[in-house]
Amino acid sequence: MTDVLAGSGSAVTARPRRALPVPLALGRLDARRLAVHPILLVAFAYLGLVQFLEDDTGPRADYSMVTDLPTFLLGPCVFFAANLLATRERRRGNEEWIDSMPTPAGARTAAAQLAVLGPVALAGGLVATGFVVAVSTDQFITRPTVLEMLSGLLPVLGAGLLGVMVARWLPWPGMAALVMVGLTALHVWLNVDERQLIGAYVEWSAWPADNSGAWVGLVPGSRGWHVTYVLALCAMAATGAHLGHARSKLPVLALGGTLTVLAIGAGWAQLP
Repeated sequence: MTDVLAGSGSAVTARPRRALPVPLALGRLDARRLAVHPILLVAFAYLGLVQFLEDDTGPRADYSMVTDLPTFLLGPCVFFAANLLATRERRRGNEEWIDSMPTPAGARTAAAQLAVLGPVALAGGLVATGFVVAVSTDQFITRPTVLEMLSGLLPVLGAGLLGVMVARWLPWPGMAALVMVGLTALHVWLNVDERQLIGAYVEWSAWPADNSGAWVGLVPGSRGWHVTYVLALCAMAATGAHLGHARSKLPVLALGGTLTVLAIGAGWAQLP
């Protein structure tokens, strides 16, 4: 029998694989659950059919496809799907058992938030595909910028993060629907020329009220500051979800306050 010296080239040292941090490991599992959620499967199937089979092509239809359609179609669906995913233990009566496990509530909340990135990435892929198709067929009167397309994608992220926050603060049946009704009413009120930049979404290209498809012009305002404003709102929702179970609430409150100040400042700076 021949011994293999530890320093020889034949010696193989088995290095243990590093385990993923708990939020990342759980987030990967939650991302799979969220990706196959029936609400999102229907929404993405419909969006894909609209993008590739819709006969109503033209400047307005193509511009809307890569800007506002992700917000108005996918945003509410991601909100409800993320909320249902984050409340599944409570709805199944397993919350008390889950709380006794070594995984803290903060890690489970972070995992539910990380799972939202999956639908956002899929929406981004559809938007990029629609943009390439519209450019190749020369459908744009004014080509939307990256910031304008981000204005339509980031509310999808915010919707998912808000769904998780509502699940943590208002986990009872019907509360998510009540929040969505309130948000819809708020955005209807904000959909006025002098107030629309305050909303989470802005359609930067203006169109006539008669839906004739004629391009009117571009909405004035800073695209960069608007994206910063929406990102700050997303971060506020993500932070707020952790406040209820944080061991030390002061740092979370301080971060939330800082993000609120940033949102107010960016919201003011975006105005023309």
